[in-house]
Amino acid sequence: MSDLCLLLQIHIVAAVVAIVVGAIVFALPKGGRSHRRFASVYVVAMLVTTVVVAFVPATVLEFGNSGFGFFHLFIIVGGASSLVGAFALWRWRETRDVEWLRNHQVRFAFSYAGLLMAGFSQVLTNPRFGLVEVMPISSFWIVFAGVNIAILGIAMAIVQRFIMQGDPRRRYALKP
Repeated sequence: MSDLCLLLQIHIVAAVVAIVVGAIVFALPKGGRSHRRFASVYVVAMLVTTVVVAFVPATVLEFGNSGFGFFHLFIIVGGASSLVGAFALWRWRETRDVEWLRNHQVRFAFSYAGLLMAGFSQVLTNPRFGLVEVMPISSFWIVFAGVNIAILGIAMAIVQRFIMQGDPRRRYALKP
């Protein structure tokens, strides 16, 4: 990792923190002090992950000579999902309407899925990380699509099976 620029190193560390802490948040009883503390760490780690990488030049699928590339688009998606999830929690606290709480849970479930999608996509398609060589564009899209469809499918199944069912005030995410 020493051959990566400082911003990319910060991005990777923050993303790994978000992946680990996000899993902890998902497993913890909802609404408790530990959940809130770990969730705050997750949100900060996601903000660092997305803000820092905005300043890292694209190495694959760059838009002209702009320095921005295809993967930079996910900054907008990830940031928006987290902001809407935080807003939904605020609205739930203001109104106690359980649908705002469910909205919060869904948004952060997909925020976490998006984090996993971005991470796995980068590791499995970007030669910068040393796991793959430069691949033909057709191979890139097959790997990229396969990884993202699999992760999104799992996320959608979890959301549909657990988060969209039952009372969103329940203590554990994986109990319908």
